[in-house]
Amino acid sequence: MPGTYGQDEELNNYWEAVRRDDPGAYAQVHAILYPLLYRYALAILSDEALAEDAVQEVFIRIWTKKASVGATRNLRAFFFTALRRHCLNQLRSLRMLQVLPSPGPDIEFSPEDILISEESREIRRETITRYLNQLPRRQKEAVYLRYYEALSYEEIAVIMKVNYQSVVNLVFKAIAQLREWLGHLPLWWLLLQVF
Repeated sequence: MPGTYGQDEELNNYWEAVRRDDPGAYAQVHAILYPLLYRYALAILSDEALAEDAVQEVFIRIWTKKASVGATRNLRAFFFTALRRHCLNQLRSLRMLQVLPSPGPDIEFSPEDILISEESREIRRETITRYLNQLPRRQKEAVYLRYYEALSYEEIAVIMKVNYQSVVNLVFKAIAQLREWLGHLPLWWLLLQVF
């Protein structure tokens, strides 16, 4: 699962080698982060080819500018932030070309994103998915990063360029709204059903 302390430490060690121009270390960073970044880009862009291109462009850009990046305390958050910025720019460009009408990232949850294993829960899963997709964009993004990507509130604040309390508020409001729509279910039960 993303976000473990050991993995963050491992990424930081690889990054130090990358700064010394070690392409093998960058390949390791790529191997660790690519699946997480691709899922995030796909959730924002809703297109596999665009998501793949966005992630690759971010990796290329960071490799070419690695000397100016310097040391970083949280490489995973750094990459997520760079990817989010790239995806938002891509969405703006597509909107200007009138290819995409929406004004920013609008993560769409799919039933496959919701990890519910039993067949008898399929109706509940689709209901929860429908409600998740009704949340405001910023709440959906915060919930996605917190529970699907397992990022900390601090990391999400950096990625979304808001303060820590704003992230906590976004997640809290999203969970409160889901509780209202789904009845007064215990929070732990809701989170187990969704994530």
